[in-house]
Amino acid sequence: MKEQKDWQLTYQDQAKGKAGYGQEALLSLGNGFIGWRGAPVWAKQSDNHYPGLYLAGVFNQTQTPLAERIVVNEDLVNLPNPQLLLIKIDGHWLSEYPIERCQRQLNFAQGELREEYTFRLPQGLMTLTSTKLVDPLDWHNLGLQINIQATFSAQLDIDWQVDTTVENQNVARYRDFQTREFDLAEIDVKTGQVLVKTRQSAILIGLAVKSHCTYQGLDWPFKITARPDGLHANRKLKLLAQQPVTLTREVSLATTLETRAPLTSFLAAQQAQTSWVTMLEHNHRYWQQVWQTADIAITSDEPDLQMLVRLNIFQLQQAAQWRANEHLDASVGSRGLTGEGYRGHIFWDELFVIPYYATNSPRTARALLRYRIQRLAAAMVNAEREGEQGALYPWQSAQYGDEQAQLVHLNPINQAWEPDNSRLQRHINLAIIYDFWAYIQRTGDQTILSTGGLTVILEIVKYWLNKVELAPDGRYDLMGVMGPDEFHEAYPKAKGRGGFKNNAYTNVMLAWALDWVLTLEKDLPNFDALALQANFTSTSLQKADHVRHRLRLEFNTDGVFAQFAGYFALKSLDLAAYQVKYGDIHRIDRFLKAEGKSPDDYQVAKQADVLMLVYNLGVREVERILAQLGYPLATDWLVKNLTYYQQRTVHGSTTSRPVFALIKAILGENQTAQADFITALRSDYDDIQGGTTAEGVHLGVMGETLTLIERDFAGVKFKQGRLELWPNLPTNWKTLSLTQQFQGKLVSIRLSANHIWLTADEDMTVWVQGQPVKVIEGKLCELPLTMPPSSLQNGH
Repeated sequence: MKEQKDWQLTYQDQAKGKAGYGQEALLSLGNGFIGWRGAPVWAKQSDNHYPGLYLAGVFNQTQTPLAERIVVNEDLVNLPNPQLLLIKIDGHWLSEYPIERCQRQLNFAQGELREEYTFRLPQGLMTLTSTKLVDPLDWHNLGLQINIQATFSAQLDIDWQVDTTVENQNVARYRDFQTREFDLAEIDVKTGQVLVKTRQSAILIGLAVKSHCTYQGLDWPFKITARPDGLHANRKLKLLAQQPVTLTREVSLATTLETRAPLTSFLAAQQAQTSWVTMLEHNHRYWQQVWQTADIAITSDEPDLQMLVRLNIFQLQQAAQWRANEHLDASVGSRGLTGEGYRGHIFWDELFVIPYYATNSPRTARALLRYRIQRLAAAMVNAEREGEQGALYPWQSAQYGDEQAQLVHLNPINQAWEPDNSRLQRHINLAIIYDFWAYIQRTGDQTILSTGGLTVILEIVKYWLNKVELAPDGRYDLMGVMGPDEFHEAYPKAKGRGGFKNNAYTNVMLAWALDWVLTLEKDLPNFDALALQANFTSTSLQKADHVRHRLRLEFNTDGVFAQFAGYFALKSLDLAAYQVKYGDIHRIDRFLKAEGKSPDDYQVAKQADVLMLVYNLGVREVERILAQLGYPLATDWLVKNLTYYQQRTVHGSTTSRPVFALIKAILGENQTAQADFITALRSDYDDIQGGTTAEGVHLGVMGETLTLIERDFAGVKFKQGRLELWPNLPTNWKTLSLTQQFQGKLVSIRLSANHIWLTADEDMTVWVQGQPVKVIEGKLCELPLTMPPSSLQNGH
């Protein structure tokens, strides 16, 4: 590992408030099963710190009376805190003294978090240095080691806890709801096991800890006790100046969701076979192997670029990984396992990360898709409840697959509870189809279709074929849905009825999805048998063929496509004036509502639905589908649509800017494209949304920025069973190196402005700028390269 600064996230300060929470989210560790926020070992939940420990798939429902109704929330559960270390120095709590200096480093190469805090006491200085890791191989385990050293001698009292008093308190606006998620079931001081049980979902969760104290070459046993607030390991020592005390703890976690054996015996076996040294070895070996193929190396003068790219890779690689996820019934939430934002729910954000996993860890991608297959029955119940047919996946999903989106939400600007129609974002159904397609395009693995995937797709198609309405003019209309632009939930004065007619994103993605299903009908050998099992008839296929040619869109005389029918009739909004008034207006919807207005009345976008289509499908495919629908395009249609929506978009979602960066790069606007890309890349590092990183990292934008690098800047495309390269390096990037997996083969790619170097682990053909190139196993292939301004557009 060459440049150390490019391989670690470092903080030299202790931020306060939401900024402190945000740093701890970015310093999180995980392995697909465990998520462990990077809070100091000595900290309890406070205004500045939030220790959090989460396990994938562990949710619980709570009930809270609100405005004459009972509000039900299903939350990712914050579990007992196994790291809490309380220290007294000569009878005074260490945490009462000021911090002289601190340094925290998340090492991507080794998967470790190292934190050093030096406290100023009247007697001198005391330093706590902790190293934490989560075992990626024995994925039920995590560990930490702490060194305590002082410049003076003193009486040291150690109280190392497993704190069972923790609640779900990460998100301030959720604290008005019930936040107690579990009850203490049992503590066994002999085995160091703590058992808790979630209050509603009745999941039994076990934590087992082994605690060690080493001082002056000797092992000093702890006194283990059980108290109402958890398990305590206590030790008194006479600390001598400059003589370090080393504390080590191995923690094993398991639940009745993924563990068939009795938890107590399973945890005992885990504790017997693990150790700090074993976990260190596992961690170093695993991450060394990951980085051999997952690294993206960029030579550029852009500050922090390389570090931030690796940070995003690191976060995605630990949000899910096949060794754990193949044994779990879970997917990745929009914040991963780094916080409680959106209550840990699974949204459409899978669309931004499945393509990354498919080209970097295909088994992980497949494991995540199983989550949707296993919730098909729930999706069909959802559709029936809505009076629909087929399968309707919820906008917000958690443990069971029922709809978890609320009917009201809190506006933090005016503290008012307002209607929430976000569940009408039925495009989640289309995102799921897209995820299966993206996985198959990259891996060539169609077996997932035979093991439930095609049934999911066909049941979703049934939903759409039932929902579209045939108009007298022969066009199909689609009513009552929202697009990704969540600022618009209903027409002005709609009197509580949400959704829109002919949302452009939804209609075009539906036409694309129907195209793919009809392609599968021709190409998939067992399509007919699987369709018969799903009761997907020839009549359904005929209707699919009809609908994909006749969905209606609205556009103006300049060739700009409306986000939905009637969009152009909405009032204009002076964004510049609002920026002067409020500063940051990325959530202008909240300001408008606080003023007694509604964003539904205005042409203002959280993100641009029409432009999102280009991110998903590419320019040429969007043009093909629009032509298929009977909407021929002028050659400057993309310029006009970009210009129109750029003037109306405030990037209220972190997933918005990468879309603009891509389209600007396609159009040759390299400088502004790079500005948007860098802002998106820094979304969590700079916390550009004013405190939301405190609630967990934004995995969607992390996946998007990596996709832009791999698919659009390196130009790696997967089309019709072949790997194509259409490079378009940003002008200030000197080189770009990465490895991609394609249908079981590994190909390493290195690019400069005028050369490309390729190696592969098997003989394969790579299409470079439209020309076939034979790459021989283990042999370096070097080619001259030209990057005309149209290179990205040609490949897109």
